[in-house]
Amino acid sequence: MHISTYIKFPVLIVAILVLGGCTKEKCTKTITTKIHTPILMALSDYQASIKSEAPKEISHTGKIYVKDQYIFVNEPYAGIHVIDNSNPSSPQKVSFLNVMGNVDIAIKGDFLYADSYTDLIVFNISDPRNIAFVKRIPEATSYPTDANGMIVGWRLKQDSMVIGYTVKDTTYCDCSADRDMIYFASAEVAASYKNQAGTGKGGSMARFTIAKNYLYTVNSWQLKAFDLTDAANPAFKSLQTFNTFIETIFPYGEYLFIGSQSAMFIYDITNPAAPAKRSMVTHFRACDPVVVEGNRAYVTIRSGAICAGNINQLQIFDISNVDSPVKLSTTEMQNPHGLGIDNGKLFVCEGQFGLRFMDATSISNITTTKLIKGPDTYDVIPFENQHRLLVSARDGIYQYDYSSMTNPQLLSKINVVGNPY
Repeated sequence: MHISTYIKFPVLIVAILVLGGCTKEKCTKTITTKIHTPILMALSDYQASIKSEAPKEISHTGKIYVKDQYIFVNEPYAGIHVIDNSNPSSPQKVSFLNVMGNVDIAIKGDFLYADSYTDLIVFNISDPRNIAFVKRIPEATSYPTDANGMIVGWRLKQDSMVIGYTVKDTTYCDCSADRDMIYFASAEVAASYKNQAGTGKGGSMARFTIAKNYLYTVNSWQLKAFDLTDAANPAFKSLQTFNTFIETIFPYGEYLFIGSQSAMFIYDITNPAAPAKRSMVTHFRACDPVVVEGNRAYVTIRSGAICAGNINQLQIFDISNVDSPVKLSTTEMQNPHGLGIDNGKLFVCEGQFGLRFMDATSISNITTTKLIKGPDTYDVIPFENQHRLLVSARDGIYQYDYSSMTNPQLLSKINVVGNPY
């Protein structure tokens, strides 16, 4: 289950009670829609649930992160699997961090930072088999969405929060012109919803990253900066806002490259506490992760129900002048998701169409050296100078040796247990 960054806004949020004024005599048309009934958890139970546990099987894959010999795999909204990758041919799960509402991860030294609904959680991972909870910073991030695009983590009452929904179909008489509604089971719910030292390496779909001793997080419309001088106690420093839907963040040198559904942004972090916008490159509405190597930025643009649009491309930009990026080439793709680059070797997740290995050393001749069909791929992380690729796919976590780009070898796969589809 991969994460959608699409939120069902704007919508008209109403209570099912408003339908009572519609009589059969006036009914000219019936509508079938869905009723969303929130699943609640006591705040005290939620807070007590954040802890390290024994390793367990992976039910769904999400974002990935690597640090030293360890792989960290997000299981969307559930937590983080910690895997010892000392032997890439036989990786071993060593622990599980139970973090409800988790989507993103970043690491500096012995400290791991994870979102948990709107909270920022800090863990000490000096002993990956016995990870220690350090602190919780309330309201530091933004509300995540579930696989259906519904916001979770919001508080219905002071002592409870919404952690999911049950959904059922309902049919009612259409007495108005209202459309695109989300119906909740009670007026109370509707009203509440309306008011609401060393670092590792993340993938291209990340919304957390660390650069220059700062943690940067992006949510739907914001970029936040946290000072990590005291790594155990992140200190909020600044907030930047956008007028478009932000999806990903990638650090390179003195800059942050931010992907959105309508543009790629470049922010200067010469002053890391206050990132400053340098430029943007717009495109038709589509999903847009970005990675950078040298003076080139590699961007995948894809279509889909969430991403909209009908473009599926790899675009490469010259960013020698960050104030005026220049598009160098466009390559048609099938449905590109995350991507990675290592010394001109390019890796593109094509979703249900597989995993693409590409030679990007010559801008005028970008070629596919191998397309592995089968895995429904989401994101990748190349292990720099090791010719090894970590892949997050719907049915598991793969590792490939790409010493030969025309014949990459599968080193290992950690399977998802159950039906991932």
